[in-house]
Amino acid sequence: MLDNFLQYGQWVVLVLSILSLYLVSSVKHEKRLQGYALTGVSRFSGAAIFIFFDLYAFVIANLIQTYIAFDGYRKNKKLGK
Repeated sequence: MLDNFLQYGQWVVLVLSILSLYLVSSVKHEKRLQGYALTGVSRFSGAAIFIFFDLYAFVIANLIQTYIAFDGYRKNKKLGK
């Protein structure tokens, strides 16, 4: 049961990551902001899923990417005002 959840969860995180990259690469400000938020969510989800595998380096990398994504979102949100 847990193996199935983790296996399909990995695919969901992959799809979210690809979608967030698409949004971040947009030239439209609002789409880029949505991409930053989605990147943060997908990276945090990846960290939550992979913690079950004891891949602490991957968890740390996901948490760092989460911080970078939300920091980029916050900075761009300020510039948009």
